Amino acid sequence: MNKKYIALLSSMVLLSPLIGGMQVQADTLDELNREKQQLEQKSEDVQNKINDKESSLQKLEDEKSNLESHVAELQESIDELLLQLDKQEEELQKIEQKINDLQERIEALQIIIEQRTEKLNNQARVIQTEASMTDMVSIVMNAESLTDMVGKISTVNRLITANKDIVIQQENDKQEVEDTKAAVEDERVAAEELKQQIIVSKNNVVAQQNELNHQITLVLENVQLTEKEKSKLQATKSDLASQTSEISSEIAAEETRIEQERIAREKAEAERIAREKAEEEAAAAAAAQAANNMVASSESSVPSSVSSSSVGGFIRPASGYISSPYGMRFHPITGTYHSHNGIDFAGSGPIVAAREGTVEVATYSPSWGYYVVVNHGTIDGNNVKTLYAHMTPGLTVAPGQSVSAGQQLGTMGTTGESTGVHLHLEVYENGTRINPLKYFSL
Repeated sequence: MNKKYIALLSSMVLLSPLIGGMQVQADTLDELNREKQQLEQKSEDVQNKINDKESSLQKLEDEKSNLESHVAELQESIDELLLQLDKQEEELQKIEQKINDLQERIEALQIIIEQRTEKLNNQARVIQTEASMTDMVSIVMNAESLTDMVGKISTVNRLITANKDIVIQQENDKQEVEDTKAAVEDERVAAEELKQQIIVSKNNVVAQQNELNHQITLVLENVQLTEKEKSKLQATKSDLASQTSEISSEIAAEETRIEQERIAREKAEAERIAREKAEEEAAAAAAAQAANNMVASSESSVPSSVSSSSVGGFIRPASGYISSPYGMRFHPITGTYHSHNGIDFAGSGPIVAAREGTVEVATYSPSWGYYVVVNHGTIDGNNVKTLYAHMTPGLTVAPGQSVSAGQQLGTMGTTGESTGVHLHLEVYENGTRINPLKYFSL
């Protein structure tokens, strides 16, 4: 190892002044023995320093090896998430293309329906102009001959049959339009769910890259690296920071695009309802003229959904027992006695939202590890938020997402400053930590 040789050379340099500066001027055998013992002792001291240096160099190599292994594992996980994002993006494009195809089919059917409606209107005007054609008695009385009467009756029958077939086809096409519109709505719901999954996946990539940055920072602070190795790690950290910034920008852009699409969709839906209402009124008037003495009525109802949510107390966010309550305690890592600003649940399994709200933070930090903050809005005049810390990588929510009580946020872990698998829960009122027992009955 080159560093071992460097350390050995350094020790020889340290030793050379001792040897060169040593002037043996012994008059007696005892003096020579004493000087020999002193030289041997100094040589032993130098050798101990060499051994210490070699030990330090070996520890450095071990820590570098562990870091490289951990970096490789995290990078592999990030690469898998990026591949998953590519697949999700491709699936989203397929759904959007399917929506476009269904929309084109709707527009084509609406053109056919309008053409049939115009044809029915024209026939209705002919019937009104030639009213005697529908009057069977008048046909019989005015027929010049039996052949003339049979011919007129046959003409009326063909007209009625043709109109009946057109009306049936018209109703079938209208039903297909409604079915296709329902399919479009189903595809839109699927697209919205997939978009939310993409946002969550991108947020998890950002969180894992934050963890990787933290691991590199620890090595830079606690391990004595050469300047070349340090520069290499700093370049890696800078590159990861650039990737994090790019994905964060993509999330912001994706959230903006989803909001714009929602506004445009609501506007288009309002215009569609208004247009369909006008078309239905025009079609009803035309049908009334064509059917003359026949009355057609149709009723449509739109089911309404009623959602209710409890605004009562908070539910337990995780299983397990309370291993550390709120209040003063000895910190398990630092050993100092100070305030514990939350409640710890020891155990394993999923972590859920204690109450409905909006996710404000879902990322990684050196102290809390993977953690989530949920804003529950105003309760009894106070803005209340909850924080869930030390989760495993792979959060199931992203910032800006609405969550319901009991919805999973992540899984109990031991990331960040933690000595074992647990959930650290904190409650904030107007930005200040409070005892969670004010809202929880545990």
